Amino acid sequence: MKVLLTGKWTGGGGEINFIYKALKKLNIEVDIVRQEEYFNTSLINKISYRLLRTPYYFFTGKLNKELIKRVKSFKPDFILCFKPILIKPKTVKALSGITKVFSWYPDYVLFPKTCSTYFYKSIPLYDCHFFFNFANSKELLKLGAKKAIFLTCAADPDCHKPTEVTPEEKDRLGADIVFIGTYAKENRFEYMEKLCGEGYDIKIYGNSWEKCPKSSCLFKKGCIQFKEASCGNMSKVLNSSKIALAFVREHNDETLACRTFEIPACGAFMLHSRTSKIGEFLEEGKEAEFFDSYDEMKNKIDFYLKHDLLRKNIAKNGQEKIVNGGHLFINRVKSILDIFESMR
Repeated sequence: MKVLLTGKWTGGGGEINFIYKALKKLNIEVDIVRQEEYFNTSLINKISYRLLRTPYYFFTGKLNKELIKRVKSFKPDFILCFKPILIKPKTVKALSGITKVFSWYPDYVLFPKTCSTYFYKSIPLYDCHFFFNFANSKELLKLGAKKAIFLTCAADPDCHKPTEVTPEEKDRLGADIVFIGTYAKENRFEYMEKLCGEGYDIKIYGNSWEKCPKSSCLFKKGCIQFKEASCGNMSKVLNSSKIALAFVREHNDETLACRTFEIPACGAFMLHSRTSKIGEFLEEGKEAEFFDSYDEMKNKIDFYLKHDLLRKNIAKNGQEKIVNGGHLFINRVKSILDIFESMR
């Protein structure tokens, strides 16, 4: 079998990299069109993104031509487009005349800033849509999708795995409480700001934390590290800490996040916001812990900071559930291959 993969290549710690590796492990012949090699975010695109409710991307012709050219030369059984916001409707239509065309969309489709006019117009043209966010189940069908299948994010066993840390690394990277994720003026910021004010030991890694108010406790006490923690470094941060907080994006109507799978896969104890879906993947009190409110979160932090053995057992159970329970990227890719076979 041959598969053409396309999307933004973000290096060793990105989802498209994990998908690529999973395909290779399954002995699939795979070619990849890396978006960044054929498209640069120019000034006009930055202005478009800032001014328009739904971004319109200029200068995507080179990428779209390359996709058609590569399909004709490589002759894949299907194309898997990861977050295909730069692919024009006419390109999808041309590709679907040659082979099956699938999209895998990681964001909430009704949040326009992470989408594009191209993708909205192309939705009815894809043979099948996969998506991380369960809220997209009905929305994609309403927007004309032929087929829409919930396929969550997952962990990568080469990246998300328990890691030994030295005492120096533990002191430098870790804390009693750690959070790895993007800044957002939602519960994630408000809850950790309260914890900081109450004197808890916290470290934060991720993007956009320069937007955090300079008057905040988190900023003043140096909790924000102003750097990312991805792949092997993520595991070191998590294994240097006692409790890893996990919040879903409220404005994206999320019920699960990539961290939902990555944190336990690294062998870390996860305290996750309680959602309608999380209990379907991890058992509360056995494989992870959940919270509904600040008070419940704080009470569970206090409890588990005092009960090391119980905390470590839950972390171990969570790691086993992700690795052996079908929540690796290779399991997700197998699902796509099965669906393709059913559509032949």
